[in-house]
Amino acid sequence: MISSKIRLKVQSVRSVKDPEKREAFQIEFVEVRSKPPMVMMSNPEVPNEINQMVVQVTKSFQGIIPGSGDTTYEQKKLTLILTGEELESLNMKPYPNQMYEMVISDNNMSFIQVLI
Repeated sequence: MISSKIRLKVQSVRSVKDPEKREAFQIEFVEVRSKPPMVMMSNPEVPNEINQMVVQVTKSFQGIIPGSGDTTYEQKKLTLILTGEELESLNMKPYPNQMYEMVISDNNMSFIQVLI
């Protein structure tokens, strides 16, 4: 059994009409991913002491650049348009910045609220 877990954040919730003119909610989700670690390459033609000093200086500059302390990034992932009954059957009451874990397994999709 293959299973996938995706960490989602509610980006926005809007009231809309579905194609049958029923009241519905449009929920925009973004996936929250961890940034990969930064890899620094050194020049093999330069002495090792200078390479280490350049790496230390570069790391110190990265610490003061705005946004460099962020360990995650967001990527648009999913838009759902659901009626109130459909939201209730999923046991969801979404609001902006709320976190969910979407689990996909055996042709099923479920949402689990993540408490931060």
